[in-house]
Amino acid sequence: MIKSFKNDATAKLYQEGRAGGFKGIDLELALERLDVIDAATRLADIPPLKSIRLHRLKGDRMGQWAISINGPWRICFEWRGGDAYNVEVTNYHKG
Repeated sequence: MIKSFKNDATAKLYQEGRAGGFKGIDLELALERLDVIDAATRLADIPPLKSIRLHRLKGDRMGQWAISINGPWRICFEWRGGDAYNVEVTNYHKG
């Protein structure tokens, strides 16, 4: 279950279904992926599909996981005790 969002933009996207500030994002797919995270009670509940690409992050995002949305967009989150914290929709590759 999603317990917290890292920023207001991600919370608004999920709660209101608006993609303001996320240029080029596939809104429907982003909302579907956020629903998957919200429904999960363990990481294994996130489908192992190549298109989702669940992976552990490194470097300054160590301790986080990410799944793909579309293009450069990802959902990053921390996984603790069966819940997702600091959920963030981001393009963490942009300079």
